[in-house]
Amino acid sequence: MKKSASLGVAVIGAGRIGTLRARLSAKHPSVGFLAIADIDPARAKALADITGADFHTGNNFEAIEHPKVTAVFVSTPEGEHAAPIKRALELGKPVLVEKPIALALGDAEDILATLKATNGNLRVGYSRRYKECFLRAKEQMIQGRLGRV
Repeated sequence: MKKSASLGVAVIGAGRIGTLRARLSAKHPSVGFLAIADIDPARAKALADITGADFHTGNNFEAIEHPKVTAVFVSTPEGEHAAPIKRALELGKPVLVEKPIALALGDAEDILATLKATNGNLRVGYSRRYKECFLRAKEQMIQGRLGRV
């Protein structure tokens, strides 16, 4: 990784979206440190090898708590979002989580309470909203061509 860049990114979850986030992070000129975590340590290592990550682990908190990590991407399965989000926020690290924020309302409420208590920075990724087919559907709804939605 580029050692002079200012961002240290932890990608939590080495599945499809985590792989995308890790590959993009590895190429970004502002990222100087990249950590990969996955519940399957072999999967974390494989993605780290592909991206040239500086650190990999089978422990999500170990990556989030790494002193060189300054931002966290949470790309775990939806039901596992809450714990890594809350830990990153508690440490003052900004978080991008894939949608949905949580599967259970209680988990979502816990995340939002942690966000408020820490005055943290949390964003929910929803990149498909700009895909052409979804934009066309939105336009059809706005024009009232689909009836009441």
